[in-house]
Amino acid sequence: MKKFISFVLVSFFIFISILSFPATINVKADSVKGEEKRYILTGNVFIQKDDLIITTDYATISLVNDDWRDVETNKVHIKGDSFEATSDYLIFDLQTEKGTLRYNVESNISIEESFIQIFCDELVLDNSKKLYEGFSKEHVLITKDDYSIKSKRFKYEESATLLSLFDNVKIVNESKKIDMDSQVAYFNTKTNEIEAQSVNLILQVED
Repeated sequence: MKKFISFVLVSFFIFISILSFPATINVKADSVKGEEKRYILTGNVFIQKDDLIITTDYATISLVNDDWRDVETNKVHIKGDSFEATSDYLIFDLQTEKGTLRYNVESNISIEESFIQIFCDELVLDNSKKLYEGFSKEHVLITKDDYSIKSKRFKYEESATLLSLFDNVKIVNESKKIDMDSQVAYFNTKTNEIEAQSVNLILQVED
């Protein structure tokens, strides 16, 4: 009987979401508790909108301006058509597809046959525009092929394949014997071209 009640509540939520804005939201969970302005989902939580998928063991979905939009959860995995990420916390708007991941954020973003991997304290993403911004108290670590990149803050524009780096930037490529420090740098993730300001560059040459 308990499983049957959970199924009815989830189905009802999907119906409400479709009426609220023109998108199909598929929601599954082991159990659901409905309140006036939010639903509490526990156990094998699965939330899907088009190619966007959120999985976790606990989440809440809340009303925003009479629409069921805000997803809040801990220990989460979120995946789109060109990225995926994990973190200890997520707040995400299902209508705008904008969200923030915090604490132990790990993200992979696809680039043709390669990808960039990002480790940071906070990542703000806009899935519809494919924009990503983040920072760390110590440093953000970004890897791409044989490049290792560190900075305090970054912004990545997926359509332009442009990674903008700010504050205490360090770009290292051991195979190419490059060690660069700067305050601002721009890295093209498709061509690996680098532009930088206030640069200290070390190029190693064999004797």
